[in-house]
Amino acid sequence: MPTLSLVIPAFNEQARLPALLSVLAQSADEVVAGAGLELKEVLIVDDGSTDGTRRILETATTPKLRPVLELTHNQGKGAAFAAGVQQAEGDFVLLVDVDLSTPLEELPKLMQAIEAGADLAIGSRAVAGAIVERGPVHRKWLGKLFNGTVRLLTGIGVRDTQCGFKLIPSALAKQLVAVQTCPGFAFDVELLMRADAAGFEIAEVPVLYLHDSRSSVRVVSASFEMLRDVCGLAYRLRVRGGARLPRRSLSGLSADNSD
Repeated sequence: MPTLSLVIPAFNEQARLPALLSVLAQSADEVVAGAGLELKEVLIVDDGSTDGTRRILETATTPKLRPVLELTHNQGKGAAFAAGVQQAEGDFVLLVDVDLSTPLEELPKLMQAIEAGADLAIGSRAVAGAIVERGPVHRKWLGKLFNGTVRLLTGIGVRDTQCGFKLIPSALAKQLVAVQTCPGFAFDVELLMRADAAGFEIAEVPVLYLHDSRSSVRVVSASFEMLRDVCGLAYRLRVRGGARLPRRSLSGLSADNSD
């Protein structure tokens, strides 16, 4: 059975970590097995937290937990994801949010997409069949505006780049983070731009999304920051043609990047 590494970025999450660790201890192995995978490890990456996050991770006894504590100051969600992927030992990595806004029970949908031929599968709140619960109206409209702008600037057809639920073969994920330049929230856009430019098939899968009002992300300011980063990515990777993965990085992967 293929193995799975959960990669979970965390910054100042002492309030939400206990609930996450409880869910992981109680049901993660069974849920992951239901997707035809074996849970190998849970990599929770502390992104330089200043609260009790690191202490919780250092003392937690959750099975298969491997805290990643090398980021001594806050660098951004993209940097935390990259740090986790670099240490991942599973055959696949699954990006997960601390609040499990997309429950692990949605994993079989992503795995089915990969089994059907996709190279990577991403959860989406913006395609037919998706269910979004409890999200404030202004956040939904900002999300639509942001993703529409992303499609216009980058040329990729993905309707929801920012859902924190992405399943990627580890070999591909490691190659993508090796050339990643964006440490912040826009890292998802860069990852998908590079994968798309290299010819990998991206499956956008409708998922359940449960908004957590305790999120510390300031949506308006974060959206402006992401748009700034996306403009830079669009120029560097699309206009100047820098999105392609190095030829050597595709060894053993399914997409053809020979042209």
